[in-house]
Amino acid sequence: MSDACAKCGTTNPTGRLGVCPFCAFETDEAPLLIGNGTLELQDQIGRGGMGAVYRARHLKLGRTVAVKFLPLDLAKQEEFRLRFEREARVLAMLNHPNIVAVHDFGQEDGQGYIVMEFVEGRPLSERLPVPEDEAVRIAVQVCDALEYAHGKGVIHRDIKPENILIDGAGRVKVTDFGIARIVKADAPHWTVTTPEVTLGTLHYMPPESQRGAPPDPRMDVYALGVVLYQMVKGRVPQGDFEPLAGPLDRVVRKAIAPEPSRRYPGASEFRRDLEAAATGAPGGGLPSEERIFVRAVAILQAVSTAVALWAFLASVTPKMISAGDVMPLISIGNETRPDGRIVSRARFETGWTLAALGTFAPAITAYGFLRRHWRRSGLERASPQRPLPESMRVFAIGVLALAVYSVRILLQRRGYGWAGYIVLLGGVIEVAALFYFWMSVLEGWRTSRPLHREPLLWLGCALALYPPVLELLAFLRSWQP
Repeated sequence: MSDACAKCGTTNPTGRLGVCPFCAFETDEAPLLIGNGTLELQDQIGRGGMGAVYRARHLKLGRTVAVKFLPLDLAKQEEFRLRFEREARVLAMLNHPNIVAVHDFGQEDGQGYIVMEFVEGRPLSERLPVPEDEAVRIAVQVCDALEYAHGKGVIHRDIKPENILIDGAGRVKVTDFGIARIVKADAPHWTVTTPEVTLGTLHYMPPESQRGAPPDPRMDVYALGVVLYQMVKGRVPQGDFEPLAGPLDRVVRKAIAPEPSRRYPGASEFRRDLEAAATGAPGGGLPSEERIFVRAVAILQAVSTAVALWAFLASVTPKMISAGDVMPLISIGNETRPDGRIVSRARFETGWTLAALGTFAPAITAYGFLRRHWRRSGLERASPQRPLPESMRVFAIGVLALAVYSVRILLQRRGYGWAGYIVLLGGVIEVAALFYFWMSVLEGWRTSRPLHREPLLWLGCALALYPPVLELLAFLRSWQP
């Protein structure tokens, strides 16, 4: 029998059929059985660069499956046969609810095939565009699948809408790991691609992949970032593309950054910021490293404020000084005692004041750099209606400060001398209040949220300041020279 299909002329490795499997369904012959009669092929449900997919009935298991065939014109090429077999082995390694499961694989008269889970649904490419919330939900599930695959050492390398299936329940299934590559050092024999061969789909390939760089999880992150933008806008991002709404734009731009070092290192970090952007979590959807920068600036602001408050406290605290320590323009309205000592009710504490100015300079400089970074990165987005979650923390810390102070007073009145050590805890609480106050202020400035609309912020500050102010007033009232 001829080795060419009688209908289309395509090279036919299964010469016993007379026609290729792809033309067999157009005939009125009996159902086509493969796999020693265990699989009954039905209709074609998809076709791509790595083969055609058919619906089939697994006669022994009594269920519907999907069977993927190696393209006929590639079946005799050794590299493609190895790659096709590798796809089956890679998929067999992956057991995850968001990855298409592999049941079996084999050959039929020299033609390779894979028996896979049949997904009752449509590829994402047939549903574009989708609402933003649905796009994020789909992307999060793909992140789950990629995080699992990357943990197994598998890089997909061809994430695109055609390879993301959505079943009837809305669950995502990632398929076609045909060009995945094992990157674990203990499996070098699974690397069958050559360095000069570039695999993938152009619009979803990062620049380094097009240059032949070795597989890396950040390649899949890039591809998924492109898919996410395409889900929302209906087109892939090219050139100076239109921004997305809200914090999602910053997340996508980080995912598709041209330089791998500026992207998310893996799918888990990508998923975390996606979820934060979707739910309005603390930080307003800022990536984790951006929140670190904000915390660093808030710490500088808190330290500067603490030093300024200490300078004020040192200036208004009365003390006895010798006549030789009196300097003009620094201590005014002094009282001279009969023993020659000087009573200074208040004075300009030069050292502490200069220290406050010294800490203020780096704090305001860091804030200036942060604001410029926000503007250049598109992070300075007005959302004045969104409450500041940090305000609740300031309020909670204020309540804690007042409670600790009350406990200390109660214990001291009952004669517990060690209660004075609680002052140390109170100091830590006051510093924490300053930190979260500045976190709230910075976030308010970033999102144009008016601070007068945050009553919990100011109430928390009042509660936190009540103990030290009360103690200062009591000290000033009872102080005697």
